Amino acid sequence: MRSILTSALLLVALGACQPTTTTTAPRQVHSVGYGHVTVYPNYAELTVDAAFTRPRLKDAVAEVQRVVDQVLAVSKRYAPGRDDVRVSSTSSNKEFDYVKGKEVCTGFNSTQSVTVRINDLRQLSPYLEELLATPISRIKDLSYGHNQADSLRREADVLALADAMKTADKMCAALHVKRGAVLDISDNSSPESSNAPGWGRPSADIELYSKGFGGRGFKLSPELLRFDSQCHLSAALE
Repeated sequence: MRSILTSALLLVALGACQPTTTTTAPRQVHSVGYGHVTVYPNYAELTVDAAFTRPRLKDAVAEVQRVVDQVLAVSKRYAPGRDDVRVSSTSSNKEFDYVKGKEVCTGFNSTQSVTVRINDLRQLSPYLEELLATPISRIKDLSYGHNQADSLRREADVLALADAMKTADKMCAALHVKRGAVLDISDNSSPESSNAPGWGRPSADIELYSKGFGGRGFKLSPELLRFDSQCHLSAALE
């Protein structure tokens, strides 16, 4: 029994003396690259609202339909594509107001929207002039874009990657080492935006009160669209 115990202790002691192997993480260089592409927009998109409140619901719906028909007639001349004009469903609700401290129904409101894409920006101004001649309630979400946005984003991605590689090579040259294989790449692209800070296409609204301009107004001269990309790169060091 004593012999068996002695042998076991000897094996444990020998095991404790064996050198332990540890894996060392490979030396790496990390860099960030930036790329952007600017382009003039080639289409505009906007939404036209027709909204009326009348004592009877059927009168409000009929008035909205009359105006929407006018908007469609004008829009299809400037936006003849199959998907260039989209009509929303009609929404109707009761409207209330407070009279002598009591909530009183003042009538029925009916609203319908038409979203239009103008692919020839030279036609935008005359189109809006014709729209303003109709009894519409509001022009909203006027924004600009480019129909090759996906390709432009990918171009920005490639520029960001090239910039990240160039930055990594400069860092290696300063350290007198050589960059090895690329280990990891991640990119962060933005949708098209104006030169203003923030992401997303800028849009503008205008509400019409007896054809008087109110609210923010809108711009007919679009700014350049900018597609930004950021690339994070990790590479081994030789």
